[in-house]
Amino acid sequence: MSLSYCIVEKACYMLNRLPGDGSRSLLMGGFKEPTDAVKLPGFVKKSGLNIREIRFDGFLFHRFRRRGSGHSSRAVLFLPGGGGMERATALHYDVAVKLAKDTGADVYIAHYPLAPKYNVRYALDWLNKLYAVLIKKYSSKKITFIGDSAGANLIISLAGEVKVKPGKLIVISPACGIENGKNRNIRLAMEPYDPILSVEMNDIICENWCKDVPLDSPDISPEYVDYTGFPKMYLYYGEHELFYPHVINYIDILRNHGVEFQKTVKPMCHDWAICRFFPEGRKAVKEMCEIIEIK
Repeated sequence: MSLSYCIVEKACYMLNRLPGDGSRSLLMGGFKEPTDAVKLPGFVKKSGLNIREIRFDGFLFHRFRRRGSGHSSRAVLFLPGGGGMERATALHYDVAVKLAKDTGADVYIAHYPLAPKYNVRYALDWLNKLYAVLIKKYSSKKITFIGDSAGANLIISLAGEVKVKPGKLIVISPACGIENGKNRNIRLAMEPYDPILSVEMNDIICENWCKDVPLDSPDISPEYVDYTGFPKMYLYYGEHELFYPHVINYIDILRNHGVEFQKTVKPMCHDWAICRFFPEGRKAVKEMCEIIEIK
C-alpha cells in the first residue's frame, strides 16, 4: 500500500485508542445528528462542467455534463453512501466530476430520501421512478449504476428489482452481513481492524434506515437479491472493513447465481476506492472511467 495510506490508517488506529473513539466518532456524529441538506462544494461549481439541479418527485438530483456537449449516449446513476442517513460528501462529488469529465457520460448524482424521516424501501421506490425516466432518455445497456457503502446496496437492490437492467454495476464496499446474531458477532470481531467503522454505527443505521424492513430483505441485504439476468458487476472493497468476511461470502453467492463479476480487493479501509487523495483511489476511479466506456 502507498505510504500516504499507511500513515493515515495508522493515525486512525491510534486515535481510536483514545477516549471518545477517535476517527470513528467523527462519522458517528453525522449519524446521530443527520442533515438532509444538499450542498454542492465550491470545487464542483468551478469544475467547468454543465451542472443542472433537478427536483424530481420531491427530491433532488444533479446532472453533471461536459460543458458545450449535448445529450450523451451514456449515463451514470451514482448513489452516494452514508448509511442512508448522510448526504454526499466531497469525496463523492470529486468522483462524479472526474467521471463526467473523463468519460463524457451524463452523470446523475441522486439525492435519494434519507432516514430518519424515510426508510430504504421509500428510497428504492423513488429510485425506481427516477430510473424509469432515465431509460426513456438512454439505452439501458449504456447506463452504469455506481454506488458506495449504503449506495452500493441500493444499486444492487435496484438492479434486482427493475425489469430493464442497466448495462453494468460498479459496486464499492457493499454493506454485507448486516443481520444481527452470528453476522453481527463476525463484524464485532473485525472491528479492531477497521479504522473508521464500528458496529455501533451499523446498529444506528439499522434502527433508522432499515426501519420496518427485515434485515434479510433484498431491499437492504445484497445476499437476498434476485440475480436473474443480472448485469456484470465490478466490485471494489477492502480487507480492513467490518464487512470483509461477509463480502467474501457474497462473492460465493454471486458465483452460485452465475453473475459475471470482476473484483479488486486491497488491504485497505471501507470506501478506499473513492478516496482519490490516495494513489490506490486515483487508480480505481481511472478504472471506473474505463469501465463506463466499455461498449
